[in-house]
Amino acid sequence: MDGIRLQKWISELGLASRREAERWITEGRLHINQEVAKLGDRIDPINDKVFLDGKKLEAKTPPKIYWMLHKPNDTLTSTAKDGDKPRIFDLPKLQKQSFHIFPVGRLDFKTEGLLLLTNDGELCHRLCHPKYKLPRFYQVLIGGKATSDQIKQIRRGIELEDGRVRCEITPAYGVNLGKSKGSWYFVTVYEGRNRLVRRIFEHFDHKVMRLIRYGFGDLRLSNTLKPGDYRQLSSKEIKYLKNSVGLK
Repeated sequence: MDGIRLQKWISELGLASRREAERWITEGRLHINQEVAKLGDRIDPINDKVFLDGKKLEAKTPPKIYWMLHKPNDTLTSTAKDGDKPRIFDLPKLQKQSFHIFPVGRLDFKTEGLLLLTNDGELCHRLCHPKYKLPRFYQVLIGGKATSDQIKQIRRGIELEDGRVRCEITPAYGVNLGKSKGSWYFVTVYEGRNRLVRRIFEHFDHKVMRLIRYGFGDLRLSNTLKPGDYRQLSSKEIKYLKNSVGLK
């Protein structure tokens, strides 16, 4: 069938990520002309009219935005509300922006650190795609200490409920946590599966006390970027991200 997939069209306009567009479809919020949209639908951008909650979506291309946010702990990445839990889009700095932006992947509620935000739908889609194997760098604090055998197993690869995973892990330093002890590790993974780093340690019954993402590809979280603040990516950083996933 000719045309472009509905969720791809929405993401290329910078209106939402493909994942969010799919959620709109499954919730029955999108219509193509007079029909309720379905997953897999394609549209002719010239002749078809698309509506979200009864409001027509206009094919106006907004300026492209590329930001790095220091996501605070205890904050949802999702655009959807979950009770009274704070979301990144409730942060004072993000409430002021007038463009629709979406996160590149997810950091869970208890994970903090580097989170990319953009309205470049194709770049977002590719950065999240596992085939490009862009490394994500984390500092992990666990209660207790991983054994040398467990570290070897993680490096060789372990089987989780959604498939095998292998990552790089290096012990960092110990820290006293009151009556208990904890250990820090540097961990590098190459995909963005849900709660992946936590599940790696939970596989060995280690509780993650703190989880910080400090790097994505060649990008690093600066000490000067405080939780809740964001900065515009430099042209060099944007070019690097695009080149990493085959975009120009």
